[in-house]
Amino acid sequence: MRYNLSKKQQTALLAVPALLFLLCYLSLCFNNNIWTDEGFTIELIRENFAGIIRGTASDVHPPLYYLIVKCFTLVLGDSLLLLKLVSILPMVLCMTFGAGIVWRRFGLREAVLFSVFLGVIPCTMEYAVQVRMYSWAVFFVTFMALWAYEAYLEGKWRYYAGMILTSTAAAYTHYFAFVSVILIYGFLFLVLAVAKRRELGKWLLCVCASLLLYAPWMPYMRLQIKGVSRNYWIEEITGETVKEFFPFLFDMGIPGTTLIWLALLAVSVLLAVRMIVCGQRNGEAQGRSRGIFALLCLLTPVFTAVTGITASALIRPVFIVRYLLPCMGLLALFGALTLAAYADKAVYAALLFFLLCAGGVDYGQSVYREYEWTHTKETEAFLTANVGAHDIIAYNYESYKFIYDYYWSDGQKILWQEVDLDDNDYETIWLLDTIYWPTPTDPYLAEHGWQKEFMGNYGIEHNDFKIYKITRIS
Repeated sequence: MRYNLSKKQQTALLAVPALLFLLCYLSLCFNNNIWTDEGFTIELIRENFAGIIRGTASDVHPPLYYLIVKCFTLVLGDSLLLLKLVSILPMVLCMTFGAGIVWRRFGLREAVLFSVFLGVIPCTMEYAVQVRMYSWAVFFVTFMALWAYEAYLEGKWRYYAGMILTSTAAAYTHYFAFVSVILIYGFLFLVLAVAKRRELGKWLLCVCASLLLYAPWMPYMRLQIKGVSRNYWIEEITGETVKEFFPFLFDMGIPGTTLIWLALLAVSVLLAVRMIVCGQRNGEAQGRSRGIFALLCLLTPVFTAVTGITASALIRPVFIVRYLLPCMGLLALFGALTLAAYADKAVYAALLFFLLCAGGVDYGQSVYREYEWTHTKETEAFLTANVGAHDIIAYNYESYKFIYDYYWSDGQKILWQEVDLDDNDYETIWLLDTIYWPTPTDPYLAEHGWQKEFMGNYGIEHNDFKIYKITRIS
């Protein structure tokens, strides 16, 4: 299908979805909500670069994302808004430069559909504004796949260099992005071995360069793997767990939407197979390679999940569905390359209309999550109005310390288990009581001369708690 549009007009048209989603993401950033992992990010980036590396080495993730954020904060400050903007940036880069590569290689229809797909896949909008590494992992994995395809078609060193940089960056960003990187390298080896064996030397040099660049982190990775194999928080993966993967990725809160997304993927698989078969039959190498590339984009998240589930079964649970987020750019590529190839104008317009409606629904839910669902404003307002100069805020679940460190200084808060009820100068203790630790009983408090009063249900982001006002018995 041809369009009578100038290059400037096509560029402007391609910019529309990027601008649309940029505005959506920006509108989700003006709050003061964080959850535990975001609290960890905020606390870690207060360290210098060496401290960030040490802190990450003792955690379960590689360090690159935190180092990127640190660089931005050194120049622009460390406000929560800035940290969220740092997460938005790679999504916008995917929808501009990434879509530009798709446009140049495949066409305008595919490029527009890629940007829209990436923006409306239900799980991406929520995580695009979180102070975590997932959007950067999406960027690196997506660009590695695009460079891998360019390297296969043209064999130019600049594309292999792009693969080296993006694959190494992905591996330094998230370990399951590393798994996806290994799969992309493996798939590229297979297609080169079949069709372009002379390029295998470049592939081998590319792999060696990536491993060499990653070598400094490997000792820390081994230590983290050992630590995780002994103890980790992820629960056992069952058949029910796997079934819940699909609603997490595709559900929009409307019955049947997950099935619609799965049906779109099923249709896309059939179209990719048709593309390969027709290309083979008619001697159209471009169509065949496009179909193969599309299928490999789908197989990367599939086998990333299989790897995570298998490792969880053989060692201990280490995989949750959000670890598939780095592959969402590849899922968007898969849908765009297959559906755009066979849709006429009417079907293409209907597909865009559906996707934009889906994005609108998901955006509405994201607004609710960011501004209405959480009790953060009420919690901050309540404690600001009630906590006196000689009062203390106590919390009884230590893992939430990262969250509370963002909102209150050490002088304002204390772990409940460290409170000495027999010897302190507090006039009032405001207890943030979670379900993860027993609530202090009335007899226990009375024994030490205290009493409690339930003040209501509050919370911060995903973390709910009851607030008790604990005062001395007069």
